[in-house]
Amino acid sequence: MGNIAVTSEGKCTYYQNNRDQVKSMVTGTLNARQLQPIKDAVAQLDLKGWNKPGLNVAAPDAFGYKLEFRTGADLKELTPIQWYDNAADQLPADLKRLSVVLEETMKTRCGGPS
Repeated sequence: MGNIAVTSEGKCTYYQNNRDQVKSMVTGTLNARQLQPIKDAVAQLDLKGWNKPGLNVAAPDAFGYKLEFRTGADLKELTPIQWYDNAADQLPADLKRLSVVLEETMKTRCGGPS
């Protein structure tokens, strides 16, 4: 799918690597309306609930996802999580909601895969 980075101010970078294609990148700033679904999803996060066994177990043909959530005044507090699509039904509701919102942002605002 690609990679997306979004700051709390709405600065957005999307890039996609494909073995057969040159890396492509889009940068910009999300407007308030575009950023609001992400802010809403972030406001509902419970990072303690993310340490769930079984999310990081891949099937042979599974796609992997990795999210790094940074907080703190200097953004040095890092909460990483990794999961595979074969375990997506086990994601905590807050993480699933954030994942869906970020995927939608990649598709509609950053020119990502449809």
